[in-house]
Amino acid sequence: MFWNIYGKRIRGTLRDKDTLIWTWIFPIVLSTLFYFAFSSLDKEYTLSSIPTAVVMDEAYEADAMFQEVIGAVSGEEEDALLAVTFVNTVEEADTLLETGEVEGYIQAGEVPRLVLKENGLNQTILKSFLDQYIQKYSSIETIHREDPDHMEAVTALLQQESFTEEVSLTGNPPSNVVGYYYALLAMVCMYGGFQGMRTVSKLQANLSPVGARQTMSPAGRFRLVIYDLLGGITVHFGCVILVLAYMTLILGVNFGSKTGAMVLTCLVGSLMGVAFGALVCVSSRLKEAAKTAVLTSVTMCCCFMGGLMVGGMNYIIAQNLPVLSWLNPAARIVDSFYCLYYYNDYERYLLNIGILGAMAVVMFFITGIFIRRQRYESI
Repeated sequence: MFWNIYGKRIRGTLRDKDTLIWTWIFPIVLSTLFYFAFSSLDKEYTLSSIPTAVVMDEAYEADAMFQEVIGAVSGEEEDALLAVTFVNTVEEADTLLETGEVEGYIQAGEVPRLVLKENGLNQTILKSFLDQYIQKYSSIETIHREDPDHMEAVTALLQQESFTEEVSLTGNPPSNVVGYYYALLAMVCMYGGFQGMRTVSKLQANLSPVGARQTMSPAGRFRLVIYDLLGGITVHFGCVILVLAYMTLILGVNFGSKTGAMVLTCLVGSLMGVAFGALVCVSSRLKEAAKTAVLTSVTMCCCFMGGLMVGGMNYIIAQNLPVLSWLNPAARIVDSFYCLYYYNDYERYLLNIGILGAMAVVMFFITGIFIRRQRYESI
């Protein structure tokens, strides 16, 4: 009997076009839009060589130290500070600055001069670089003039000392984009509520002819509910994995190397979504359209607080309303993905999975109580 009911539920769910559109096609389309909208977001925050013009006039030719410094901080390497364009006159440098080909230009002299067109991060870096050069040059000149016997102090002055050590907590690079995909996956998991609601509604005699026939069946009602829900969970979990595979294999989104744990998160999130939909279906006497509206509204609110519409909203909620954040299933799903991406240990991840699993168990338990108490005067 299990395989009969389970198989028919899977076939029936696959024929439900509306549910499949929202749990499969819509997330794929939305993730594609995310890809085109956010694919360059991380690159915008990556520092690169700053386009800078240097005027090769008489002052520049006469200043060997300045030439050596410019040569040291420029070049074709990716980590070079400056991408230098040499020009012969100030007029040429002004033209490059006006057309936006360079961020600024430097003119040598007794005190080197920096010319900028606007303010920004690159312009601030250029000014800091030139200020540092002027300070060290002035110090070296002072030492040479007042105490030429202690020029070894110049070596110590030119050395760059660092008193901090950069430590990476994860092997994955920081990303401003991956959070949107995590929130989208959380939304797909929450959309399992449509599967749960449709599955349970077909077991209720007052909502569908199929439910009336199943109510008259000699089979145990509790087993019918479990078998049907397993079929809905199977189809929805397959949709979530399909969306995850599309993001990873087609769009090339880097979710890290903990694929197995990500699949487990999708499974637990899918269970929670189906359980939520089942609970919404049995806990009220509203019509199906009204229940769908309630389910959609709550899901969208949870996903909004999970960071789907506004990046970082999940952190804002966690800081200001921590209880609401911990009770939000979408936020727990997103946080589980973040734990896999950034943390090397599984302590916080397992806490999130435990909370999601407990939510699903409680919702399924309450759903079972409601179903067992339902009685019909006539069918």
